[in-house]
Order: sequence, then structure tokens, then C-alpha cells
Amino acid sequence: MREKKRMISEAARELGLETYNLRTWEDEFGLMIPRNEKGYRCYGDKEIQTFQIIRNMKNEGIDTEQIRKKLLGNIIPFPKETQVGVPDKMAQFQDVMVKIMGQALREQKGFLEKEIGDQVSQKISKEIDYQFRLREEQQEKHFQKLDELIRIQQKTREEIAASKEKKKFFRRRRKER
Repeated sequence: MREKKRMISEAARELGLETYNLRTWEDEFGLMIPRNEKGYRCYGDKEIQTFQIIRNMKNEGIDTEQIRKKLLGNIIPFPKETQVGVPDKMAQFQDVMVKIMGQALREQKGFLEKEIGDQVSQKISKEIDYQFRLREEQQEKHFQKLDELIRIQQKTREEIAASKEKKKFFRRRRKER
């Protein structure tokens, strides 16, 4: 007997919830919802039961962290011993492996966040230092050019003043004669 698979709208209606609740809880609690060949979520009896448990705990006023802990304790339900064909056993095995990987990733999440954050911080810090050095070099070149222009202007003014002095000197001598 095949398990009934529901699309998200049908599952939400059956649970008396909105579809956004199912998507939110999927992310919030790290639930691995199977998908069909088109990539749409498919909710089986097991997923419906999980959402019923979450809904009931939410209605009882249990906070998210406590719900997460209760769900994590029961994250890998092993398949019941039944007469199952090879494809069904493979699907069950894949489901178990996905849940194991999900749990491992959740457990390593904090470590990975810290490690990635540290690496990103170091790279950003290096890039900022590099940009500051470039800016300082540009400013230094700018100030050197300004200094050179100021010196040229001062020299030009001195030459102009000296030439005016020469003219005055030669004018005096002509008048004296």
C-alpha cells in the first residue's frame, strides 16, 4: 500500500494551517521535506504527523527552542520492518541519510558560522588595509605634486621680483646720466 503524498496546500488545509506556516517551520526546525521530480514539496503521513506535533506544541505555548530540542531527539526514525521492495528500501535509506546529514549540519552550524565569519573578517580587514594604503599613496603623490607646484610658483615669483629689481636698477642709472 502506497503512502499518500500531499502538495503543500493540501497538507496545510489538512492541518488547519496556512502554507507559509509549513514553509516557516520547515526552515525554523530544519525539517527535510521530500520533493517530487518537479521539485515541489510532497508531504507524507510522517511529515503531517511531525507538523501536527509542532502545531500542538505551539498551541500549548512551548517555545521554539524547546520544540527544536524535542524534535532533534527524534530526528532519525528508522524504517519499520515491513515487506518492502528494493526501490522502497532505497528511498528509505536515502531519507535516513538525508536526515543524518541534516542533523550533522545543524550540529556543526555554530562552528561553521564562526569559522566562516572569522575568515570573512580577516579578508575584509586585509582588503580595508590595502585600500587605506592605496589611498595614502595617492594622497602622498597628490601632496608631492602640490609641493612641487608651490615651489615652482615661489621660484617664479622670486624671478619676477628679481626682474622688477633689475628694471628699477637700470632705470635709475639712466636717470642719473
